[in-house]
Amino acid sequence: MRGPGLRYRPGLSRLPAGRRGAGLARHRPDVLLTRTVPDAAEAAAWRRATARDAPLVVVLVAPDADGGREGAAESAPDAVDVVDAHLAVVHLTDRAATGRERYARALALAELRWLTAVTAPTLSSRLAAVRPRRGSVALVGAGVVNLITALRLLRSGHRVTVYDSAPDPRSGAHWTAYGASRGGGDGRMFTLTETDGYHGNATTGPVPFLRPLKDNGWCLAEPSALGEEELGWVRDSARIPPWLARAYTDDILLLNRLSQPLWNELLRKEPELARDVGLREGILRLYTDPAGLRAQITRQQALGAAHRVLTPEQVAHGYPALSHTRTAGILAGGIEVTGFTVQIHSFLARLIGLLEQEGARFHWERPVEGLHTDANGLPDGLRCAEGPVRADHYVLSPGAYGGELLRGTAAHGLIHGVVGVWLTLPNPLPRLLNSLKISRSGHVAEDTNVTVTTAPDGTPSLVVGSGYGWTGADPAHIDPAQLDALHAAVEDTAALFFPEAFEAARADGLLERSKRHCVRPWTASSLPVLEIAPNAHGGLVVVTGGHNTGGFAQAPVVAQAVANAVHGEAHPMHVRYHPDRLRMFYRNQ
Repeated sequence: MRGPGLRYRPGLSRLPAGRRGAGLARHRPDVLLTRTVPDAAEAAAWRRATARDAPLVVVLVAPDADGGREGAAESAPDAVDVVDAHLAVVHLTDRAATGRERYARALALAELRWLTAVTAPTLSSRLAAVRPRRGSVALVGAGVVNLITALRLLRSGHRVTVYDSAPDPRSGAHWTAYGASRGGGDGRMFTLTETDGYHGNATTGPVPFLRPLKDNGWCLAEPSALGEEELGWVRDSARIPPWLARAYTDDILLLNRLSQPLWNELLRKEPELARDVGLREGILRLYTDPAGLRAQITRQQALGAAHRVLTPEQVAHGYPALSHTRTAGILAGGIEVTGFTVQIHSFLARLIGLLEQEGARFHWERPVEGLHTDANGLPDGLRCAEGPVRADHYVLSPGAYGGELLRGTAAHGLIHGVVGVWLTLPNPLPRLLNSLKISRSGHVAEDTNVTVTTAPDGTPSLVVGSGYGWTGADPAHIDPAQLDALHAAVEDTAALFFPEAFEAARADGLLERSKRHCVRPWTASSLPVLEIAPNAHGGLVVVTGGHNTGGFAQAPVVAQAVANAVHGEAHPMHVRYHPDRLRMFYRNQ
């Protein structure tokens, strides 16, 4: 767990009080993990040496299980003591953690508490200054995240206008005219592990963004297109220590859990959104690797997502469409988990129709070039070819296409593109009735979603999506040969799991006709972004994005976080998805 920014000094604990204070002053840490709380004199010496305004944080790690408090650290916000106005002491309260696990959790808790201490004063002052709490909101980007946000704002009494550079998704324009929500395949999924962390780990190492697909890498861009911005982004991704990567993932999963009841509430209160959109409950996760299956059983059960663990024989018996997997020896097993899928194209059409019906205005094929600023450099409108557009608040959610739009924001440069590819197969008898997640460890198309859908002509179909192909900062920087390799990898999975349907699709041309790709917004940390900044007239500029493969899953909780912000209220996402979180961690390295 040692590494840049982390110093191990066990000798400090054995020094007399006066010398401990001198030791803290010499090392000047932001956070101290210890078994004893510094006294007032030690804290004062430490504080004087740092000369920074941010509070110092102590995480108290008990020497044994009886030394902690009841409950889990993440769920015990009252386990914070204040020694003085500048020093917070947090008790690690997870009694089950021992050894390395205890210190990994202590480090994660330390980083989050320090982040909160650093960001809370600015966030609080910005939220307190918001005027008006109800007013006009201009949203840039008509992906599913921003549309769900628009609905939340509309229902909260705001006047909503949406700008998008693409055509109306209901117009039937070619898929290449759209971003990820409408340009990708006609299927989206909610599970409790969407928007997952992709940082790699101590065993596999960092994500191979610079390695080409043929070498089991993620690089889909032509090497000549990658500049210093891309190389710096990759360096940021590669140097995240495993304990911090896990902490980021835990925060993502927390927001997934918060999103689940919001999805349930939305579909209950807005039944129009669930009508004729192919809503299907229940997801079957399949694994070809026994180790991967075992790890996911533990993980899904810990999240409360697992309903039933299946042997290959049980998969074949319970899902006749997959019966051949038993004789072919493909599977290690499966897990039935909480989740649902929808046909996203139909869902978007219904969502836009509902928004229009409720008074939202849409401006299609209306690019927003950037933020218009006043003489003091504060945003006071949106820059469009026709002139500036002004509202009380601005919400920017451009997916992987931020470019100049995000210039001047903290999120600028954080979000790059990662390609996913899609194809469609028929769903013949015996039909697959539940959507799938397929995991093939070590395969180029390692994680594949299969969504049970209905084609526009009513034909039962399967939409297959997978692939990770990094484009760098420009989503247009795609090497055609590498894109073909990504398509071939997804076809390989489709042919392995649905051989008859695959051959039928290839024979009648559906396979070729249905091939498409979308560019998803990605961050170096795999942690999504939610930025809150003031504008020139008392409102906010809010940036949301970088949700990797989980924008649909987290859309309702993103909407809640945005609505809270423009109402002057806090939300857990404001800190956990702070755009400067990774940069602040590395600031002294």
